[in-house]
This record gives sequence, structure tokens and C-alpha cells, in this order.
Amino acid sequence: MVRDPRRVQVVPIRHPRGCRSYVIIDPESREACVVDALLDHLKETTEALAEHRASLRWIVETHAHGDHISGANALRDRAGGDVVAHPAASSDVATVRPGDGDRLPLGEQGLLVHHAAGITNDALVLEAPGALFTGDTLLIGTVGLRDAPGSDPHAWYATLHRIFDEREEETVLHPGHDDMGRDMTTLKAERRGNRWLREDDRDAFLAIYRADDRTPRKDAERILEANRQGLSRVPHDVDASSGFAPPTETVDEGQPRRMDEPRPRAAAGLAPLLITCGVLCAGGTIGGWLFNLPILHALSLVAAVLLLGVGLPQLDVRRRRPTSETPDFYYTGPSKFTSPED
Repeated sequence: MVRDPRRVQVVPIRHPRGCRSYVIIDPESREACVVDALLDHLKETTEALAEHRASLRWIVETHAHGDHISGANALRDRAGGDVVAHPAASSDVATVRPGDGDRLPLGEQGLLVHHAAGITNDALVLEAPGALFTGDTLLIGTVGLRDAPGSDPHAWYATLHRIFDEREEETVLHPGHDDMGRDMTTLKAERRGNRWLREDDRDAFLAIYRADDRTPRKDAERILEANRQGLSRVPHDVDASSGFAPPTETVDEGQPRRMDEPRPRAAAGLAPLLITCGVLCAGGTIGGWLFNLPILHALSLVAAVLLLGVGLPQLDVRRRRPTSETPDFYYTGPSKFTSPED
């Protein structure tokens, strides 16, 4: 069994659309850092801090997010701590802007900050003992979507090799996104399976960059501006078509609601139909079995069809897929995925 090299506790906060946030906890001091806080997952984040009896010291933004709403400002208001961002980051809420190689105190170990220009000019990679929190600089099998200003393929190539070439193979990587339910990989796996990282030839890397045809969200600029300001809640006066939750679904300050949370349809008016169909099914089945009357078997079949064909679809509580009229502010994933087997 491979030994886990991490000397910190890591609690992943998983958004169902692929976003990843992390609560990093020093096991001795119980000091904590949250990486890329999500606005509609603040409840899960604060519950993780409480469950592990951790005090929040740092809230790190790994880059300018153009695909989801940051919860950094709201989390600072509720749990304290400093908001950390790159010196070049366009942010009204950042309180600490570390230099490359600076260390954020966290217990006796600390967190090492790497400037990671490439996907944006304000990207950071955060290093804890045995682990790297890579934001969108490096994902599992791929890299992040270029949805913010400042992308530079030459800088990105240099960043990948400067930060990742000298690290041990067993180093655990925690990415900013993953659409397949994962929240960690290893440097060994990415060196083998991630073409962006394994490419040693600069010209070939630039060719991969140019061939990446993924397009940012149409509302990326709106998201970037919202994150620059630092929202504490979704405002009531924002139109639903903008991508925020509609006014009737506004996040409550006390307990944020997940924007993707299912809303069951009202089914009270269907109770008589369902009860009637159930009685007919039961009666037809029992009567047909006792008296072997074809009409009762037929009655039971009709009732069953009504129950399954009419009643059950009305009880559907699955979340509607977003339409162009009701977009969301969350990562929809890369259009192409490079698996470790490729």
C-alpha cells in the first residue's frame, strides 16, 4: 500500500458540476485554510470547519474565476480569516497578496505559495506538505478552461515544469475542477497521462494550446466582475437570465441554498388518483387470483398503466437541466478529456 505523503487533513467540497474547493487543516494547531470557496457551498464549508474543530485563518483564491461564483468574501464575513490572492489579481476583497515563494503560516508547517502564470496572470498553486492545490493550472488529465484575461502559453509551459518537475511522484494533487467525481490525483499519474504536463517540447506544447477549442461561458465577464466585487449573497435585483439564482431563489444570509438543489413538484392533487389506481391494482390482482376472471386481470393491468404512465412522472423531483433562459454560474467541464490510459 502506498503511503499517503500528506501531512495535513484535506476535506474536499464537491460541487456537482465539477467545481472543487478544499478545507486544509493542520492536525496539530487545528488552523485551517479554504481554497477556492464556493458561494453556494458555504454551509458545507463551515460545517467541515466545525466538525474538525478548526479555526479559519486563510481563504485562498487560486485565480480569477470566470466559471463560478466565489464565496471568499462571504466566508470571511461568517468565519473570519484573510482572503489571499495574487498581487496581480483584480479583487476588492483580497487582504493578503503574497509574493512567489512566500509561506502562509498554518501551524508549524505552513503553506508555500507559488505564482503560476499561464492560465491567467494571477494564478497561484498552493503547496502543503505532500500536496499541491493546483487550481486550474493543472487538472486531472487536462488543464482549466481559459475564461479569464491574461492567458499566456509560454508562461504556462514554464510554470508547469518549474513547479511540477522537481516534486516527488507520490505528491498528491488536488485540482480546481473534475467532472468525473474525483478530487485528487498523483503527480505520477499526471506525468503519465496528462499531455499538457508530459510535453517537454515547447513548440509541441504551444500547438496543443492553439488546438484547444474549448470556449468560455458567454457570461464569463459578468462572473469575473461579480467575483472582483466579492458577493456575500445573490442580490434580489439580479435578473434570472443573468445566470444568478432568480429573486425567488435568493440565497439566504443565514444558510445558503445550493443553486442546484432539487425542488420537488407539488403532488398533493395527485393523491386521489394514486390511491384509486392502487386500490384497483390490488383489487384486480386479488380478484383475478381468487376467481380467475379475465376482466379483473384486465382491470388490474389498466390501473397499473395509469399509475405508472400518469402518476409517477408527476412525482419527478429531478432538477431541470439548465436552458438558455436559465443558465447557471458553474463549470460545465472540458469538451475533451485526456485519460491516463491515452
